[in-house]
Amino acid sequence: MDKLLAESEPGLIASVASILNTSMDNNGRMIIPAQFGHGYLQAFNFNPGLRMMVRDYELKESLLIKKKTSHCFTESVFLLFQNSFLPDSKLLSSVQVFPEHVDAAILFPGITVFKSIVIAVKVAYLKELLKGDWGNEILAAITKPDQPYLFEVLIPPSIDKITKEILEANVPVALRNFYFKVKAEELIYLLFAELFQRENMSVAALNIADIQTIYKIRNSLLTRLDTPPVVSELALQANFSKSKLTRLFRQIFGTGIFQYYQAFRMQEAARLLKAKRLSVSEVGYQMGFINLSHFSRTFEKYIGMKPKKYTQINNR
Repeated sequence: MDKLLAESEPGLIASVASILNTSMDNNGRMIIPAQFGHGYLQAFNFNPGLRMMVRDYELKESLLIKKKTSHCFTESVFLLFQNSFLPDSKLLSSVQVFPEHVDAAILFPGITVFKSIVIAVKVAYLKELLKGDWGNEILAAITKPDQPYLFEVLIPPSIDKITKEILEANVPVALRNFYFKVKAEELIYLLFAELFQRENMSVAALNIADIQTIYKIRNSLLTRLDTPPVVSELALQANFSKSKLTRLFRQIFGTGIFQYYQAFRMQEAARLLKAKRLSVSEVGYQMGFINLSHFSRTFEKYIGMKPKKYTQINNR
């Protein structure tokens, strides 16, 4: 289903409801009709500077919405929290931070359990939340509405906990708006706490071609977790110099290529130990380790405990 809309972001769910021949209830929630799938989308407009959308659904076929954004929302920062709600999924659990574009295409994927939280915060409101002269290049880039940027953070346990609380919340109707506003601002705080831990380097403006190339390289290195990446080979694949590849990769993801690979490798190892209930040795060998002591030390460095203890805690 491809549909063209000329709607601002707050009207997005209402527009999807119109396409699916349904409606929003008094709480801003739209239930997916059974003939199209199941689940819901819910909008929260806390104040003129802060909005949130929760998507928890599965469509029978994809819905692509091409929209033009109202100019009153062009100075917003978008925070997209995705895939942290699916413990058995191999999808990357991450938060993307990017500016709103005047023209955008929004994909509601089909035949996929899709859970995400999108927070839109106006630059002026964000500055109010983060008062102070931090001298932080990332914050400076985010609060310049005319500079294209993209940052991505692997979801840590602190953020994972709050996203689950939002999706699983059961609060009195009278307190619902208050509760979700607190949770939205808590996610903003935790995200910027992660971003502020990054090395304070200069942030270059990005173009869409470079972003697409960096993501192609990222996806390539994550398809072979048993094989450590070779930067010179990746640079050749990207048609970048090694310095450009490493500089843009670090700017977007906040870490070097090998460190990023290793972090996701251990995240996948933790998933296999928990969801698949494989033994420590099975997971270690599957991740490409010959020396299990090395695997145990690496796992502890990125996950915070040795794999044997992690297995005991999560498989009770």
